[in-house]
Amino acid sequence: MRLRAMVAGLIALLIACDVAAVTVDELPAGAVYTVRAIRVEGARAVAASTLRDAMLTKLPPWYHLWARWRSRVVFNPQIFRSDLERVRTVLRESGHYEAAVTHDLEIDGDAMTIVLRVDEGRAVRLDAVRLVTTDFTPSAEEERALRGEVTLPPDAVFTQAAYDESRARLEAYFRQRGFAYVHVTKAAVVDTTSERAAVTYTITRGIPAVFGATAVTGNETIEERLITRELRYRPGDAYDPRKIEKTQANVFGLHLFRSVAVKPVNLDAQSGVVDVAITVAEGPPREVKIGAGYGLEDEFRGEVRWQHYDFLGGGRQLGFRLKGSSITQAVEGEFRQPYFLHPQQTFVVPLTQEREDEPGFTVARVRLAPQIERRFLPDVHAALGYNLEYDDTSNVPDETKARLDDFKARGIVSSVTALVERNTTVDLLDPHQGSVLNFTGEQAGGPWGGDFSFYRVVFEAKRYVPVFATRVLAGRVRIGGGDGIGGDRELPIFRRFFAGGINSTRGYARYKVGPLTSGGSPLGGRSVLEWNLEFRTPVYRDLGGVVFFDAGEVRESPFSYTLDDLQFGVGFGVRYRTIVGPLRVDLGFPLDRPRGEAGWQVHFSIGQAF
Repeated sequence: MRLRAMVAGLIALLIACDVAAVTVDELPAGAVYTVRAIRVEGARAVAASTLRDAMLTKLPPWYHLWARWRSRVVFNPQIFRSDLERVRTVLRESGHYEAAVTHDLEIDGDAMTIVLRVDEGRAVRLDAVRLVTTDFTPSAEEERALRGEVTLPPDAVFTQAAYDESRARLEAYFRQRGFAYVHVTKAAVVDTTSERAAVTYTITRGIPAVFGATAVTGNETIEERLITRELRYRPGDAYDPRKIEKTQANVFGLHLFRSVAVKPVNLDAQSGVVDVAITVAEGPPREVKIGAGYGLEDEFRGEVRWQHYDFLGGGRQLGFRLKGSSITQAVEGEFRQPYFLHPQQTFVVPLTQEREDEPGFTVARVRLAPQIERRFLPDVHAALGYNLEYDDTSNVPDETKARLDDFKARGIVSSVTALVERNTTVDLLDPHQGSVLNFTGEQAGGPWGGDFSFYRVVFEAKRYVPVFATRVLAGRVRIGGGDGIGGDRELPIFRRFFAGGINSTRGYARYKVGPLTSGGSPLGGRSVLEWNLEFRTPVYRDLGGVVFFDAGEVRESPFSYTLDDLQFGVGFGVRYRTIVGPLRVDLGFPLDRPRGEAGWQVHFSIGQAF
């Protein structure tokens, strides 16, 4: 053992002798080095990755193996000197005004490892925040509201980001209340001896303003009224920049323009009337989209879509879509009439022919489902429609038919449908905050006719809570129930509830939560209860990780829920952020493994699970 230790020490000494540590000023003139690694030591309050991100000298992330193999980062002394100042700036802006940064450049042949050594020192903390007004005296209530806009709590670390954000929030507070000309200046006194900071915001509110005239330019073939009917303000309304932002989003949402700019044009005049200029650049009214993907449940999937965004003028839309996967194959057409009897209403007529190959049954369907959609608030919309479809089921096991009372393989569904949804999330593909509340209902048969009589309702709630700055705690609950009406004692198999799979209870194969036949085919049920809990955290740049805990149950009785039948799944996964949503891989483990199923499931797709 002693001999082995001596040999290991000798080898380490020989290796160390080949590595020289110098500073940037000690490098030989004209020498060329390849950066092998960048190491940050001593960073505590500020993440080492944050300091590396501030540098212009960068290496591709470790998981970009191809880029690391192809690219060769040559050390540039001038850039590195500026990097040192950038790192010091980040530390100061994070409240560490006395931070010290030293470095070593470890030379091994023509390779270099950059080592930054950080001594953060003690952080400067906030002593007081003063709000000074020059042309008005706020009431006690307004004073409290203004204090609420300041993101610098007493004794908190004084950071540049919070310092700037508070100023922006104070200005936004007044602009959103009609004071378009408000001006807020900021001043800070930092005492590095006492490690305290005092901040003053001086507010000049100015006169109130209202919206004036709106001018539209750039539209050559598109009628101006299609643009102006998307305005979210009227002349004489109190000025509010949020209405300008909403107008721009609405006009761009017409899909008729390559670019849209909606801006106030005469703020400098401070006349009390703010005119608005809308500048557009028209794009082609028609588009073709082709997409492809892969998921472990539906395997390879593809889609071709043709869309006309100004069909017959008036902003009417007509679209056709062809999509296919191992589960669903469909041809769809849809017509949309905006401003149907009301500015916030749209009349939608979708026509679909599709085939679904699900575990336990196959259904071929033709559906016509006209509906009226209406937006009541920016985050609340509803829909009421009529659904007429013909369904033809096949590949249903005999045991399933025997266990379902009054099984019908085919027939017409004539039903009314309703939907109400409130969505306060911002990023639909990867939500980080906000919530979604969704209620859907359907009633078939009775006065509507058809071969099936039933009703079903589903309520779903999702919540996204930011925690620890960049992490997200996400939760979801889904509860549904339904039953036959009159002579029908069952839900049709294609309207029964199922659970398990990639966007449901992970760890279980698709539809494998709930009652199964002796052959392992899912029976579905007339009640479903699911909940999901997920903790999402960034790992490095676009790479993230999650841990999750899912539960679900499907019961035969309508509106029957009990915790005794819940089936649980746990696991973890990775996310890679892309422009079409996060690329998702989850590994789930069922705590109550169905017979004949594996003790784990890999779930691969695009987009968050919920």
